Amino acid sequence: MTHMTILPSQSLHFAPEQDTDEFSLFANALKNLRVDEIDPLDPEHGPAAVWRRICDTKLENRNTHLSPEQRESWNLERNTWQLVQMLYTERTAPSQSSSSSLTSNPYLTPLKVVNLHLSKSKDMLELSTFRDWLYTCPSSTHPAEIRRGYWPYTKASLKHALQKYPQSDSRRPSGKAPPFHYMDPDAPLRANSQQTNHISQTLQTDDSVGFVSDPNAIQEKGELEQLDQEYDRAMVKTLFEYVRAGEIGLALDFCRQCDHPWRAASLAGGQLFHDPPLEDFETGSPFPQDEILPDAQSLDPFVNENRNLSPYNQTNRSGCLNRKLWKSMCLHMSSNKSLPTYEQALYGALAGETSSVLPVCYTWEDYIWCHINSIFETQVDKILESHQLGYYWSHQALPPSENQEPDASDEGDIPHQLRNPDRNNLAERSLDEIQTDIKSAMNKAFDKVLRSENTSLAESARNPFHVAQMWLAIDKINDLFASFADRLKSASEDFTRDHLSHLLRFFSHLILFLRSINEKVDSEASNAILRGYVQVLEMENKHNLIAFYVAELQPESGVETYAKYLICRPSCFNFFSGLLPLALISFSIALGSSADFPTRRVALLRALEHGLDLSRVACTAVKLTLQEIKRTSLESNRENGRNQFSHQLRDKQRELIRSLEWLIIDPITYLEALIQANSLIRYFLTTGYPNAAREVVCTVPEGVLGVVAQSKDPLAEPEAGDMMGNTQNAILEFTQYRDFFSCLELHVQVDEILGQRPMDGATTSELQAFTQALEETCDNLYTAVVGILSSEWLQDIRFNPTEKNEEQEQTANRRVSELNLIRNIYIPELVFRLHAALVESGAYILTNLRRALDLATLVASESYKNYAEFLPSELDAPGPDGVQKTHQSKMKDYLRALRVVHLLILKTSGVHPLRPASK
Repeated sequence: MTHMTILPSQSLHFAPEQDTDEFSLFANALKNLRVDEIDPLDPEHGPAAVWRRICDTKLENRNTHLSPEQRESWNLERNTWQLVQMLYTERTAPSQSSSSSLTSNPYLTPLKVVNLHLSKSKDMLELSTFRDWLYTCPSSTHPAEIRRGYWPYTKASLKHALQKYPQSDSRRPSGKAPPFHYMDPDAPLRANSQQTNHISQTLQTDDSVGFVSDPNAIQEKGELEQLDQEYDRAMVKTLFEYVRAGEIGLALDFCRQCDHPWRAASLAGGQLFHDPPLEDFETGSPFPQDEILPDAQSLDPFVNENRNLSPYNQTNRSGCLNRKLWKSMCLHMSSNKSLPTYEQALYGALAGETSSVLPVCYTWEDYIWCHINSIFETQVDKILESHQLGYYWSHQALPPSENQEPDASDEGDIPHQLRNPDRNNLAERSLDEIQTDIKSAMNKAFDKVLRSENTSLAESARNPFHVAQMWLAIDKINDLFASFADRLKSASEDFTRDHLSHLLRFFSHLILFLRSINEKVDSEASNAILRGYVQVLEMENKHNLIAFYVAELQPESGVETYAKYLICRPSCFNFFSGLLPLALISFSIALGSSADFPTRRVALLRALEHGLDLSRVACTAVKLTLQEIKRTSLESNRENGRNQFSHQLRDKQRELIRSLEWLIIDPITYLEALIQANSLIRYFLTTGYPNAAREVVCTVPEGVLGVVAQSKDPLAEPEAGDMMGNTQNAILEFTQYRDFFSCLELHVQVDEILGQRPMDGATTSELQAFTQALEETCDNLYTAVVGILSSEWLQDIRFNPTEKNEEQEQTANRRVSELNLIRNIYIPELVFRLHAALVESGAYILTNLRRALDLATLVASESYKNYAEFLPSELDAPGPDGVQKTHQSKMKDYLRALRVVHLLILKTSGVHPLRPASK
């Protein structure tokens, strides 16, 4: 796979909010949900409905070129959002309770019985909803044309034959079968049946082949005309496609318009019987307690007593009274091999049979619909057979009363369940059994398709969208997320980059949708998926959306993820390792060290817009960057003598320094900015990079100290919970570093002035100007260095943990060790720098030589004990890289330098250096 390379210098672009790409459109649906307080399950404005329409628009947009794989993905996503909308609308709906009068009515019609069971059985309702969804995603249909007339070509041929051969068909020309002598719908079946029987009889006899002279047999010979046969095959295929799409009404209309009302009747037999007036009677109603179907006359007394009821009209009845007989007919036709394949499948689908339907299934949806339809029909039959509700219609008898023993003659007609004396618990036990059966049957159906020997079908079943539809149907959504998150570990092998981006967007929004309706979602798997989608947004340069989605992570995960996005160091993508392929990581565009300060400010403030804790995000971003110090330390730059102060910054140093910008965007993080700046300064100073440490000081704005000082008195005692007196220590330590770098800058100025000393033959005014500038700068340098040496520099900072725990104590000890190391390195360096400046300028300012000796007095003073930093014991402690430094004694070097000063004073003035200077 070819990966696109993003150059470091490539400019970052924040996409505007009004973008119409799918990323922005999907995000806008969630934003509108919160702003406008829309019901998440609203069929028009809910997010699932909006996302489905986005998929439709994507598929219908002619300006967008989609590959076949992309078109399939968008279509599958569109179907899945519709399934989500349908399933969770039912799952979150309040349960319905039926009246007590209905729960004991044996005359309740089958349609009402099934509907009541659907309202009480969650699994049955979801099964019905899933089947309804499968109706909405069938294969492409090719309806046949509507043709008026009943077998017109066969009819014309029969009429012509009867006119030409009125007596017999024996003179009919050979080579063409005669037409039917009868035009009833069963004529082709009878002819095929007789032909089959005749062949069977012929094979069983040893005599020569002969024809039976039965007139009825001759009467049934023949076949439909070719054009009628072709139209019938096209017609039954169209009817099957209507049934597959759940459009049984269109199938019936099609039959009637084609003058095939008998076929419409055969299809309508599956409709459950329904008689509205019977549903309103209570158990105490004046029904005749016999086994005769009540007619209109028997209903008159009840109607007269209940005037509010509408007049009974037998035409209100609908559906089939003998559904068992109809279903047996359908099963017989589905197994009749002499019928066209689609006609077998048509009646097999109506009866809930699978073996005749599967041969005409071509897609995963078709196969699943075949099995789900069979499960649903089986459950409907169980409901009608096992319930006391509507008992009369399924058994043509009333159930026995509690105190009545059934007649022996009826024993065989009454189901075993109805003979159970504990009749009141019958429905409840059946409900539990049916629910268990449904889940088990659905699992078996999905597994059967998944393990199909049909390679293309099995591969389609493993499509992530089909897997999602499967887990959604059986209500194991957390297993779905865990499975997908685990599959991401091998994503680079299983998916292309575009496909993986598509899947991450879908699953991320499915997670957020479920959260919006208060569904429990596995936090670990969902966070892994959301983090993956955040990186997709980085890859697509959708920086304006990243904070919105990071805010949806769990608090700790969200803060850390957004902080990692802000700094975007390669090592910070460890949380993606094993989760996303390198194709995505190498394609990723994020902020990192190349973004300028205004861009960083906008990105950080987006965290605040979407509910993330800005201070925690900023602090985490800096801490993650500084953690690089522990993993890959800079090579030590310490030398025996001066540390180089004018070197250029390295890229890594600059990146570490710029990480502090996250903490100076908002005043709430100013204190943390000082703390982290001090930490970074200590690191650079201990590794011998004072130039980088000075850059840290310059990065912190002047106003930061003032804001921090005003928020808390730096001279006050640390309060409980103020870890190690952060405010006081941070201000004090930072100001002392600032004083130190002032000394170094003054020394640089002295070197610059000395580098511009007048040449021989310079005028008196030039020499005087030079001497004056040098003297003034040397005075400032002397004052600054003496101020540090006489102020217990970095020794008056105390780290006292407020809580006695090992981590705080280790932190305090480490900081004290670092400060001691800094004094050990830079107190002698300040002395050497000042001493060298005084000696070199002594040729022009004689008093500076005397000052060099005064400096030695300050170093040797017991009040400040600066001499301790020159002693060899523990002088060269191991640096951060753990290497023991072995340098010569600084005290010996300093004493040699003092000897040179004594000799210079003696040479220039002729006065012993230890004699007090004359006043």
